[in-house]
Amino acid sequence: MKSIAQRGNSDFYSGLLLVVVAVVALLYIRTLTIGTVLDMGPGYFPLGLALILLGMGLVMIVKGLTTEGVSVGRLHLRPLFFVLLSFAAFGLLVERAGLVIAILVQVGLAHFASRETTWLASVVTGVLLAIASSVIFVWLLKIPVSVLP
Repeated sequence: MKSIAQRGNSDFYSGLLLVVVAVVALLYIRTLTIGTVLDMGPGYFPLGLALILLGMGLVMIVKGLTTEGVSVGRLHLRPLFFVLLSFAAFGLLVERAGLVIAILVQVGLAHFASRETTWLASVVTGVLLAIASSVIFVWLLKIPVSVLP
């Protein structure tokens, strides 16, 4: 039997990630009032979600340790960098430049995460996402966000 470090099972690492996210969520919501089923506090739903996430993560860790699964490949930094950069740009631009510009910039930055995407596909995706987001969030849900600067 291989050791944990030699296995490199993707189920193990996925479960570990879920457990870490759940623990961070539990630490973050520990000061919120939980309440009861009939009188739910602001921490009731996040607590339930974090506990479900923790349970799923523990099950995946056990599965990863007990079965042979897909091994984890090498870490690709380019996609990770550009996808995270695109989310940060969206967060910084959505209030300053409006929803449409923020989405177009986000899709434009995320385009560089893969060498397989074409500019035409990225432009079409960005335009369709900007239109759909404007209709859904601003027009239908009436979320107070500016569409354009």
